[in-house]
Order: sequence, then C-alpha cells, then structure tokens
Amino acid sequence: MSLESAPKKIDAILVAGEGESSYKVYNQHKAFLKVEGKCIINYVLETLQKADSIDEIYVVGAKDSLTKTLKESGIDFQNPKPIHIVEQRANLFENIWNTFLYSIGAKEGDVNLENSEHKEKTVLIVPCDSPLIAPYEVEYFIKKSDLNNYDQVLGLTPDESLKPFYPKDGKPGIVMDYLHLKDKKYRINNLHLVKPLKILNRKYIRKMYQYRYQRNIKNVIIFGLSLIRKGHPGNLRFYIGLQLSLFCSKLNLPSLAELFRKWTPKLEFEKGISKILGTRFTGLESPLPGAALDIDNDKDYEAMKARFKEWEEYIASLNPQLTVAKGNPTLTEAQLSVK
Repeated sequence: MSLESAPKKIDAILVAGEGESSYKVYNQHKAFLKVEGKCIINYVLETLQKADSIDEIYVVGAKDSLTKTLKESGIDFQNPKPIHIVEQRANLFENIWNTFLYSIGAKEGDVNLENSEHKEKTVLIVPCDSPLIAPYEVEYFIKKSDLNNYDQVLGLTPDESLKPFYPKDGKPGIVMDYLHLKDKKYRINNLHLVKPLKILNRKYIRKMYQYRYQRNIKNVIIFGLSLIRKGHPGNLRFYIGLQLSLFCSKLNLPSLAELFRKWTPKLEFEKGISKILGTRFTGLESPLPGAALDIDNDKDYEAMKARFKEWEEYIASLNPQLTVAKGNPTLTEAQLSVK
C-alpha cells in the first residue's frame, strides 16, 4: 500500500542512556550487546539513517563510549544523515528533554519557548534496544501519525503481530507484557512521536518516569495515589484495570484478565492520558512488529541471538504485504507465521 507523504522531515532522538534505572543484560548496557557481530544500537541507528522521513539523528547516552563504539563500527557521522552525540543526564526524561533543547539550540531555563518558532517541532523518540526495527516500519509510523490533531503519538503493536516470535517447536522466543485495553491487547512498540513544547504538564512526565517500573508493587501503589493527588481520580479506574489485567494474565487467569481489560477502552485511555499530560495524545496501531521486539533481559537476548536471521527475514517479507481492512492495517494469517 502507498503511504501518505509526510509534510516535512523530522529529527530523531535515539535514547541510549546508562542511568541507575536502565535495564542491563548480563550486567552490560543493552546498546553495546552484540547480535551477529554488531552492536544493537548500530542496527537501530542504521535503520534511522535509511528512513526517508528522518532528518538529523541525536544519540543521547555516555558520550565517550558511544562515540568510540560507533566510530569503531564504521558509522559515518555526516552521511547519509548528520549524527550528533549528546551527553546523558540523570534520567530518561532529562535525556529526552535536554536533547530536544540541544536540537533547537536552546537550554534549560530559556523563557517563552512554548510561543517560539519551535512550538510545533516534532521529534521521533526511539530506544536503542530493538535491533529488528525496519526503515519501512519507521516510515509507516511517521506517515500514519496525525500530527495536525495530536501532539503525542505512541506506537502500539497488537498481540497477534507478535505471536510468531513466541517460543515454538523447541525454539526460544520472546513473550511480551501487554497493555490490556478493552479493544485489543497491545505492546507499546518503542516508536514515539512528540511535540515536547505542546505538553503542558512536563513536570508530571518526570514523576511518571520515576515510577515507570511497575513490576514493583510499591511503585504501582505510589503511582496510583499520585493520579489522585494530581486531581485525576477518574483515571484511577483505568489504571487499576490495566494493572489487574496484567496481573491476571501473568497468573494465567485469562477470564479475569478479560474482565478487567473492559475497564479501559482505548479512546477513554487516550482521553485520560491527554488530560493528565495537558496535551493531545493518541495511540497508533501498527501491525509491523520490529519496534516492539526489545531486549529486556538475558533470556530475550539469547532468543534474539538464536533466531535473529530468521526473524529479520520474516520482518523484511512483511514490508510490502500490508493490507487494509475497515480502515485498519492488518496482516493476513499466512503472513503471521514463521517457519
């Protein structure tokens, strides 16, 4: 299918920070893990270099380590697109915010940025740990995002698109945790378009990042209470529904998981996030799976190494095969299979 033309090219922020809360695999930062002899971050960077809609690329992390690794791997910092290495800050939020400021030649504390020429500037945020992300997937996401009506677009991959990557026939695989919405189960897929200056409650994002590791029950409770304190008690039902659905799914209680996910319709979820952040937020479904296949632990890394070539070929075969049903992108049953 043909994709609509994007109004202009946008910059990408590739997040590769090494903060205290960042996940490590085999006690190593994920960006520098190797698959088929190449660092994971190189796969993501090369994809961004090939995506037509991307202008300049900003990589944020430990500047010396990143520069050394990328130079040793032969990355050209000027062609086909300029690559800038930005020194990391204390946490993920500060890494993204300060890299955005760097990209527009501003700094923390500059006044009236919201009314400047940069107020509509959009950036694509991409983590460093999805080596199977493909240029076509980036193009699809950017060109399908409605940036006239939304200021923040989060990529969502439906669970059906990820089932081919589960363990199968004695082969290792990757099984994801999902966002259990009433409409469908989704994996947040690591592609995120945002106009940073159009988010009114940026300070609240900082608090959300502080409690983003929801595996800790203490963090779950603290974050829920923070919703009430911030004056959004109506969103507490959605939050509890999401947590209970995930919890029941992990306990292999599908009937209860289905019950609780009915508490959170996708549209109401989007309205709730929009209200909390003071912006226009939406989730965009994309059937292409590469960006959702990130590496969170040792087991996922071993599966990625064992099946990388097989999965890479499968994802490449999907690029021209998207179909449209009732206005939504889908993949056929034949396409959703890996031999």
